[in-house]
Amino acid sequence: MSKAIVFSRPIKPEWLDKTVEFLLKCQDEERSKDMLLEFLSSYIKDRTNLLKTRSILARIWLEVGENKGLRDRALEVFKTCNNSERLAVHWAMMLLAFPIFRDLCAIIGKLSDIQDEITLSQIKRRVYEVWGERSTLEHSIPKNIKTLRECGVLEQVKPGVYRVLKREVKNKDVISLLIYAVLKSRDKLYHSVWELERFKELFPFIIDVSIADLHRHDAFVLDRIGGETVVSIGRGFC
Repeated sequence: MSKAIVFSRPIKPEWLDKTVEFLLKCQDEERSKDMLLEFLSSYIKDRTNLLKTRSILARIWLEVGENKGLRDRALEVFKTCNNSERLAVHWAMMLLAFPIFRDLCAIIGKLSDIQDEITLSQIKRRVYEVWGERSTLEHSIPKNIKTLRECGVLEQVKPGVYRVLKREVKNKDVISLLIYAVLKSRDKLYHSVWELERFKELFPFIIDVSIADLHRHDAFVLDRIGGETVVSIGRGFC
């Protein structure tokens, strides 16, 4: 089945923060959407772009479908983590909301592991290998890249050339959200524990995950397969 491409506008981290703030304030998704539209209208004058941007933010935090359990947990974590770690909370929700964002991040993660600078042409070529050469991708990829730049995890060295900017995440609750989001977004039943810190989708984040950390959360199930410890998602965020 063809995957939808809907991440068609760049997003700023402060807009993500506002979306969460509105939801925490009124505890109502539809009211939050109205408040978000009014807020964004100060920044985006074109009506079509305004609605598209609101739609993207709503899909991340307000129209979450089966991910409501994770969303509600993410809201609680958001209230307690510091400003520098809030991006990681948004990141977890974005990975689940947009397959194109997840795949693009995984591609950037793989490229940045083997070279200091990556190019837009390299990113596009690998995205096309996964998604096919669609006209909508030509518009969507730059918007995703601009979002990553706005979030401070990609630095433009020169036009079409980028460098990854790393940041450390120490909050164990934030880390658990990131790990859970990747596990749920992948079409695989389980992963070896040693893989978790190397998830390419989490390319800008430096994290430390131990078996003890995973045992703290009933969102994860640990088992032994083939002599190694593996992890799958449980029911903790359902």
